[in-house]
Amino acid sequence: MIGAGVLFMAAPTLSDWLKLEGAVAALQVYAIVMFVEGMGRVFRDQILACLLLQAAGQISQMVRNIFMLIFVFLIFQKDAWRTAEGLAYAELFASTSSLIIAAIFLFQYLKSCRDDPASDPDWHLPSWSKMLRAGRNAWLSNLANMSWGGQTVILLVTRLIGVEATAPMGFARNLSEQIRRFMPMDFLLGVIRTLLVARFLEERSLSKLGIRVGLIFRINLLFLIPLIILLIIRGDEVCSILSGGRYESAHWFLIGWLGVLMAWAHHRLTDLMAHILERSGVTSRISILLCITPLFLYCAGRIQHWELLFFTLFIAESIYSYLVLRNLRTSGWQYRLYWLGLGKLSLLAIVALVIGSLFQMGEGIVSILLSMGIITLIMLIGVMLLKAWSPEEKSLLSGVVLK
Repeated sequence: MIGAGVLFMAAPTLSDWLKLEGAVAALQVYAIVMFVEGMGRVFRDQILACLLLQAAGQISQMVRNIFMLIFVFLIFQKDAWRTAEGLAYAELFASTSSLIIAAIFLFQYLKSCRDDPASDPDWHLPSWSKMLRAGRNAWLSNLANMSWGGQTVILLVTRLIGVEATAPMGFARNLSEQIRRFMPMDFLLGVIRTLLVARFLEERSLSKLGIRVGLIFRINLLFLIPLIILLIIRGDEVCSILSGGRYESAHWFLIGWLGVLMAWAHHRLTDLMAHILERSGVTSRISILLCITPLFLYCAGRIQHWELLFFTLFIAESIYSYLVLRNLRTSGWQYRLYWLGLGKLSLLAIVALVIGSLFQMGEGIVSILLSMGIITLIMLIGVMLLKAWSPEEKSLLSGVVLK
């Protein structure tokens, strides 16, 4: 609410600073969207997900997407709606509908179990001071992370080189955001987070927690690597099809954003480990320390050295994970990546890249999907043949991945 209020009042100044003429009204509507969508995400991504009501959360998200698709259809019928302000009102309506649906599902669930006996009669609500301390650290950490997040990068680049020149990078960033939402670390966050917490509370084993985190990280890499390989081989064609021929050159930006997502996946898991171990203060301290990152991003954007910009983002995410995990270690335990497994994944990526480059089957969407299938199949078969999992991870994979 505070953030939305600040954005609403600062809209005129922000519009002038970003050189966005006539954007004041749209920014003010988006301030309200920010508040409503923020509440919606609390319901969908936190409360419903932690109650393992993923279906309810997905229905809520689908309602939002359906309303946005209806708007997309309508703007082709009414030119007057084809404005930033019109889009803002559409997002506000979609977010409000999604929030209402999520609230209804939550109310029905809570009403159905309000009289159920407690599963643990000895459980007591943690003190407010403890919960506020953990919440404060998570909030400060996320706020600091935003200073080098994708939104900040786009705003900086827009300020430096203008809206039109930033369009390909913004297009690529939006595509990467869609991909991020289907990454296991994001799409299955509610399941992963809940089960990791439950298993750790049951076993109290730091080593098993570390093994599971490393395993989930490489599963995320296995999801991203085929996409990156496809974009290296046929990225210009992919971006041309998705953008209607306007942003064919955006595929290198998209590769950069997906490279950053590889490090971000571990960042998300690092935060999860810190909160499970009740060391959330570490995340806020390291995040604040890394708030110097935007200075390097500004310098890279100033000279329009985009490779350096994405490299800076990747390094910032990697340093964050390293520093937080170093502070989480104890006298008897330290989290370690399974570097041999990462090396095998890298080798498989090179093999898939070479084979994919040699066997390109024509042009068009069908050909792209076939190439993606071949690359993915090579990666999956290679993982099984090279045995890219450690013995400890294999013992977990023999049953349920997180069991």
